[in-house]
Amino acid sequence: MSAVVEAPEETVGARPTAELLSREVVVEPAASSRQWFYGWLMLPLATLLMVGSSPGQTFGLAYFNVRFLDEFTLSKTGLSTIYLAATVLASLGIPYVGSLVDRFGLRRAVLSAVAAMIAACVLASQITGIVTMFLAFLALRMVGPGTLTLLANNTLAAWFDRRLGKASSYMQVAMAGSWAIVPLVFVMLIEVFGWRGAYLAIAGILACGFLPLLAVLYRQSPTELGQLPDGAPADTTEQAAPFSWGNELTVSQAMRHRCYWILLAATAMWALVGTGLIFHLAAVFEAEGLDARDSTRAVGGLAVVMGVTQLLGGIMADRLAIRWLLVASMTLLTVACVVLAGAETLATLVAGYVVYGCSQGLMSIVASTAWARYFGRAHLGKIRGTSLTAAVGASAVGPVVMGVSADYLGGFGPSFWLFAAVVSGVAVAAFWATPPHNVERPQSVKRPIGG
Repeated sequence: MSAVVEAPEETVGARPTAELLSREVVVEPAASSRQWFYGWLMLPLATLLMVGSSPGQTFGLAYFNVRFLDEFTLSKTGLSTIYLAATVLASLGIPYVGSLVDRFGLRRAVLSAVAAMIAACVLASQITGIVTMFLAFLALRMVGPGTLTLLANNTLAAWFDRRLGKASSYMQVAMAGSWAIVPLVFVMLIEVFGWRGAYLAIAGILACGFLPLLAVLYRQSPTELGQLPDGAPADTTEQAAPFSWGNELTVSQAMRHRCYWILLAATAMWALVGTGLIFHLAAVFEAEGLDARDSTRAVGGLAVVMGVTQLLGGIMADRLAIRWLLVASMTLLTVACVVLAGAETLATLVAGYVVYGCSQGLMSIVASTAWARYFGRAHLGKIRGTSLTAAVGASAVGPVVMGVSADYLGGFGPSFWLFAAVVSGVAVAAFWATPPHNVERPQSVKRPIGG
């Protein structure tokens, strides 16, 4: 029996995503079943895109920020404000970037985005004052946590369906490992070459390593190779049927459902609180009489538990309704803020960051799977672009709130209590984050438990 999937064309890498999803071709089972599933190679390539976003991620900027404070005589609030302005402006362009991905295809977007990150790192090496710092932050934030993160998640959504949760967990665990490794590499580069030379070295690594590898190996979708998502046998109709809810919604259609706004609010608060906690990581420990080295214990514990919860979350995302993972993540984030608000010792500070790591692990799986499964893939670039606008924009607010709290309210405590209050409300709302139901969804496909 033959299976119906999308049709490849000779220039499929340039074809719009929505058009690719609407096309059909017959895959002969004898040919399909003999092929090794290329998605297992696309998984590490998607992970490579996430690692490539590190220069624009908060944990990647954190060790450069110390140098910026010293060289340009900025206060924490001043630096946070520049970061806020650049990040908010960067976030506004992400939905447009998402629409371009839908129009021109993933492959072109991936190669263009990596080239843009190379240029952003070169620009960052030339910072001479507030204006050039703002422009460098703008470029790094738009390309890193904006464009490259979108492309990494959309790559997995193109290659995996029923196994999307598991594939996302593998990518996120690898990214958790990069939280421990990438800062060490950045610190080493700064110590050896200075912060300007470090940015040029990072640009060289991307240009000579990442870009050629992606140019040779990256493929837009399984149909380029005559395969199906998940590597499903072409003669098994039930396995080829989508695990997601069968919707193919535009952004305007998605906005009519409450789950869209609940997911958007959770994404925003996850980014807002998490960015604040990491941006001011060393300062939080110094405020309690500890030093920056003590904060590395929190990073280590955070990375370990985040990796574990991402693996477990990936398994659960393929079996349970997404909303239960969302409720758990927001509840854990609330607990983390409460613990940190009352923390006075190294042990309680580390405990607060470890609980945050659990929340981060679960939420990263929700962010990787929910949008594709709830709203489909035809307009996923633009839909995920709106979610990243909320995430990147909110991520600029967290450091400023914490900076103002530390500078004018006597410490970080008031900001932690504010975060806990808002996030707890999102946790309650998450109980109603049920997916948009499609009556035409194949009945042969088992719905996730509690969906």
